[in-house]
Amino acid sequence: MNRSQGMSGAIGNVADFVTIAVFDDVFNARVVAGRLEVEGFTVRIKDQHIVQMDWLYTLAVGGIKLQVHSEEVSRAQRVIQDDYSDCLPSI
Repeated sequence: MNRSQGMSGAIGNVADFVTIAVFDDVFNARVVAGRLEVEGFTVRIKDQHIVQMDWLYTLAVGGIKLQVHSEEVSRAQRVIQDDYSDCLPSI
């Protein structure tokens, strides 16, 4: 099968997606993926289930890969590099 379903439900050709970030844990990958989805990107999180089964596989598979469509790579990288920490209320 040459098609994969992204997190947001959109279907795309797996070959059209490019890894833009690699994570050691699913939680951080999901946070960044959520930010990209809010901005309208279709994202894929590759190898998350393997790592969730046993975190020792993280090194074997090269981490959890966050992927976006190849035509959206530069815009997605700009979005994930933005720092919104100054928008948070101070504690």
